[in-house]
Amino acid sequence: MNTRKLLVAIIFLSSTQLAFASSSIDNLTQKNQQKNIEITQKYAASNNKSVPEIVDYKYGMPIDVKKLIHATKEIKTCGNYKKIMSFEDSQGDLHAVRYTVLGSCRQSEG
Repeated sequence: MNTRKLLVAIIFLSSTQLAFASSSIDNLTQKNQQKNIEITQKYAASNNKSVPEIVDYKYGMPIDVKKLIHATKEIKTCGNYKKIMSFEDSQGDLHAVRYTVLGSCRQSEG
């Protein structure tokens, strides 16, 4: 009986850690996205260009990057998360693309 209680306690504590880590990554991703939007808006205003809408990357989507405006920071995590890259293409138009990357963590580095 004690083993069962211990197992339940371990599962409960593990699930709360996982939920906290997930919400923490979501918060960082949201902050990074907001920073990207602000930087892109400032760049667009100072260069008399329209602010781009963030588009989710789809496999095979052509990307024409002439000038990188901003890319969100890497997040140390053992899972996937979203990044955004804002850039100017060869025609001078601004774009913002959101894509998924695999985070790096100590377990996957070694």
